[in-house]
Amino acid sequence: MKLYLYKMKRNHKKKIIIISVIVVLAIALPFIGNLIIENKITTLINNLPKHINVEYSDIDASMLSGNLELESPQIKVKGETTDSIIFSVELDKFEINDLSYWDYIFDDELSIGAISIQNAIIKYSYNPLIENKSYSSNIFDKIKNNIKVEKISVANSDVLVTNFKTDSTILSLPQFNFEFKGFGINPESEKKRVPFTYKSFDLEGKNLKWAVNDYENLTIESLNVADSSAVFKDFGLKTKYSKQQLSDILKDERDHFDVKIKQLNLQHLDLGYNAEDNLYCISEKVKVIQPNAEIYRDKLVADDLTEKPLYSKMLRNLNFNLGLDEVVLENGYLKYSEKMNADSKAGTLEFKDLKASITNLGNTYSEKDTRINVNSLFMETSTMEVDWSFKVQDTTDRFVFKTDLDRIQAEEMNQFTGPNLNTQFEGVLEQTYFTISGNPYTSIVDLKVRYDDFKVIALKENGKDKKTLLSGIINLLVSNDSENKSNDFRNSDTEQVERDVTKSIFNFVWLNIQDGLKSAMVGDGKREKDY
Repeated sequence: MKLYLYKMKRNHKKKIIIISVIVVLAIALPFIGNLIIENKITTLINNLPKHINVEYSDIDASMLSGNLELESPQIKVKGETTDSIIFSVELDKFEINDLSYWDYIFDDELSIGAISIQNAIIKYSYNPLIENKSYSSNIFDKIKNNIKVEKISVANSDVLVTNFKTDSTILSLPQFNFEFKGFGINPESEKKRVPFTYKSFDLEGKNLKWAVNDYENLTIESLNVADSSAVFKDFGLKTKYSKQQLSDILKDERDHFDVKIKQLNLQHLDLGYNAEDNLYCISEKVKVIQPNAEIYRDKLVADDLTEKPLYSKMLRNLNFNLGLDEVVLENGYLKYSEKMNADSKAGTLEFKDLKASITNLGNTYSEKDTRINVNSLFMETSTMEVDWSFKVQDTTDRFVFKTDLDRIQAEEMNQFTGPNLNTQFEGVLEQTYFTISGNPYTSIVDLKVRYDDFKVIALKENGKDKKTLLSGIINLLVSNDSENKSNDFRNSDTEQVERDVTKSIFNFVWLNIQDGLKSAMVGDGKREKDY
């Protein structure tokens, strides 16, 4: 009996010891596991390459929940061949939630529920001498495991990109939030142009500033870019310098820009890389609300004598695939000025209440024409309608440009033709129609005009004083009225118009209008040729 009781007590003690050990292990193992994880992360950070430095105030890991938190982490990356910091990140908190150790142990995959970054200040010093692909390869070619993250979020953060050599600002986005869902990386990612995959994303930002080149800055007050849409509010493109400052530093002529857009919307947006690794941007509809553009060209600066391709060729030769089914401009304004003479002010063309519709804009439409329809108030008084079409994939770059110009006082054009062409007009152009059919080098214009009491005044080189004798001779040749009947038109009967390929398409249009008006007014007013 005593032996039995002794055995019972001994077995009971064993059970108590086993249970106690289990309880102790259950309590201790998570702490031990957490310490192991924290030590491994600390070791990993300490073993990073010498040019990468990571610091933090505290680390907290939980093996049971799969959570990891770094307090006030700072990352600094120096150039591998220089001691200068090229990339740095400071943030309040970095969190990883729902890290699956099971997937990592058995499937060799890092599976994470969420990664959260809060109040980050990200600074990057861009060196244009280093190829972009080398930056991504340095990061992604070291990844040996599949990584899946259900959600990555960056909140209340700040991005600043500067030029490595000059320290000037390239990109500033002082307030942005960003979110990825269904994010993934695998060891094969480095072979792709975009070395990761995702299901959806959403970016919000305010007060963006981007130095797009040495001359212009782009600004956006607020932006929201998601999977299938983008909205930009208070968009601006403006030359960094005053008009005179720009002229002083230019070697060749260049436009001075002041462009503002109240809102720019891209609907049903699809942006990414296709199977051939080509970037593409496709949108079913783009709305440009209240565009306001003032463009100035100082013709006293030396001419840029490079060949200017037509828009069809420019679109065809884009280094990415663009397909905008419809672009709509609402309530626009355009002012174009040219300064030809140092002693006179710039001549100006002005378009108000501008509305436009552009279909099939891009290089992804094999058979469809790109068509541009514009309706505007020209020089305060005249309604202008334009119908312009061309086929981007047609390598001959043929185009048709049609215009219907309603009643306009000739004097309205003098603010442009006086300073720029040393010519002024008197009278009324009651109605003007013209169709230009051309290619990059030559064109034919079919113009008809109805006008009343029209006179031409030739000016001296100063663009002000009248050349009396020459003006008299010209007006002897010009038929002052289209005809006695109000519905009669005078027609042009021109030969081919030669284009100056060092100038824009709009200069080409103006040459056609000049030839057409000259033929209609000086000739017999009849069209003999059929084009």
